[in-house]
Amino acid sequence: MYKREFEATLKTGNTPKSTFLYGACSYQNNALCEQLLSLLQANNDEKVMMYYDEYHFSTAKNFLSQSSLFGDRNILIIKSDKTIPAKELETLVELCAKNDSSYFIYQYFGEDKKATPLTKCFDKKTQAAFVRLFKAEFNEAMQLLQNHARLVGLNIDRYALQHLYMIHMEELSLCINECEKLLVLNKEIHIKDIDALVYGLGNVSMEHFLTKLLEKKDIKEEFERLIEGDGMEEIRMINAIEAHVVQLFLFHAYIKLHGSFDAKAILGYPLPPHIAAQRSQHSIKIDVYTYKLLLTLLSEAEYRLKKTSNLDKASYLLSTLIKLQSYL
Repeated sequence: MYKREFEATLKTGNTPKSTFLYGACSYQNNALCEQLLSLLQANNDEKVMMYYDEYHFSTAKNFLSQSSLFGDRNILIIKSDKTIPAKELETLVELCAKNDSSYFIYQYFGEDKKATPLTKCFDKKTQAAFVRLFKAEFNEAMQLLQNHARLVGLNIDRYALQHLYMIHMEELSLCINECEKLLVLNKEIHIKDIDALVYGLGNVSMEHFLTKLLEKKDIKEEFERLIEGDGMEEIRMINAIEAHVVQLFLFHAYIKLHGSFDAKAILGYPLPPHIAAQRSQHSIKIDVYTYKLLLTLLSEAEYRLKKTSNLDKASYLLSTLIKLQSYL
């Protein structure tokens, strides 16, 4: 099912018992999930959220199997870039179909080709639905941004929104987070404000590079720009990556203990909301053993960069980072 068809279904007041959201736009994925929860008028006590490696079939099954004594619902939301085995999905979907008080939302952020076979588990016969999301066309993206700006009370002209969208390389989630930051100015936002206050992804930054590194994307072009164009030293880069991985581990540990993240509590200082959210998302995807592998690899690379003479440092560092991506 496509997004428009699904939204038309929601407008009738019909909420699927089980919903599978996947595709190319994480912002729309999260927005549809919020629409579902709003339609259900879900209370926090009724919801169980499972992020990435937190999913356990037995826990999910037991939660959805519970009967309601006081009219409460069992609303399970799973956010993951990993696929759940089809047999397990079928069981969870069937439980919701049989239990009037149970609802299941599966937000998948992985590859589309891995998601397609799972759509068979979300059949209309079991009051289930699946929605494949595509990158918004430019006009649709502008409308989504305008709607969000209106919702949060941000006074921003269309040209400034277009500029924001372009400098963030058409990444809706980052633009939405910037809207929250721009609110504090308490005035109408114009293009000059965007230029003065927003550092876009159109510029090669270490933050952008680290994101691509952790998301296992091709880093060669950005690596060359940072080393050759910006003149960043290899040892500075390896130190920055080590510090970033340590931060991710701190986020990971805090989330495991408290169930949510608080950048100021973790680091001692606040981060921009979109960066803090990104740290959280990246941190929870990596397990403790992999953190050990990453930090060991980086510390060994740092030692070689400092101590080994006649070393092609740029080539060595690039090969190390490609190896690092293989661990993720």
